[in-house]
Amino acid sequence: MPTVSICVPTYNRKNYLKETLNSIFAQTYNDYEVIVVDDGSTDGTKEMISKLNLPIRYFWKKNEGDAATRNKLIELAIGKYISFIDSDDLLYPDSIERLVASIKPYGESAIGYGGYVQIDAEGQEIKTKQKKLPSGFITAPLFQEILVHSCGSIFPRKVLTERGGFNTTLKVCSDYEAWLDLSMKYIFIAQAYPTFKRRRHNNNLSKPTFENMKLEHDVLWEFYFNRGGNLIIAPKIAALRLAKRKYRIAMAAWHERMNPQIIEKYLWQSIKMKFTLKAVLKLLGLKTLLLVGWVK
Repeated sequence: MPTVSICVPTYNRKNYLKETLNSIFAQTYNDYEVIVVDDGSTDGTKEMISKLNLPIRYFWKKNEGDAATRNKLIELAIGKYISFIDSDDLLYPDSIERLVASIKPYGESAIGYGGYVQIDAEGQEIKTKQKKLPSGFITAPLFQEILVHSCGSIFPRKVLTERGGFNTTLKVCSDYEAWLDLSMKYIFIAQAYPTFKRRRHNNNLSKPTFENMKLEHDVLWEFYFNRGGNLIIAPKIAALRLAKRKYRIAMAAWHERMNPQIIEKYLWQSIKMKFTLKAVLKLLGLKTLLLVGWVK
């Protein structure tokens, strides 16, 4: 049995997937299996994988979304640990080796994770400042910012199966919801250096749309008020984080030319939760545009 199951969810990413698989098979760590779950691709993904003639366990299923695909990967995995990598992202050659070494002393009571370097659609690096990631019980900093990603991380398979996998009702942020929950029970061990390259392109699932921004806000709200987050996170910190999310929801609605009442609603909610001049000015600007009839 392999120690690690490297799990790849994919959907119509044939060209990027080949690069992702190459980055997996270039790992310095070699005690792993590779599983690809195809969420209903129609672009010839299956044929491409067959031609590679690599030891890949491939499973095709009907299109059900990201969370359901990851859940199927968990079901199929036989390794002690699971590491996900999206089919448009890339692992560094020593990523799995470093991640395994970081949590091995803790058995099944720790999760390993790392940061990323952004790349564009062609694989060219986009210069961004690297953050210093915390280790230990990281609920508070994780609530304030998405620090942990399904990619470039490693989880004891038992931890994910006992939780029941990911919430399939969430189009995005099912992984963020899971990490917040797990952070209440398990320690997270951070890598000093990035573990994966995150590709940015027009078809990314996590675009800053109104729908996605609202889902992220709802995950945070639910965690803080109904899942125990308020026992750990100070009210002022929670108010600031949620107010920022409400502001971003309003801005996404603005850019998508949604009903001004929706924009106004979230700006007011943001201001009531945490007063900021930025939100007030946006609200005044909206009111002015409504007054002169430039928006309806």
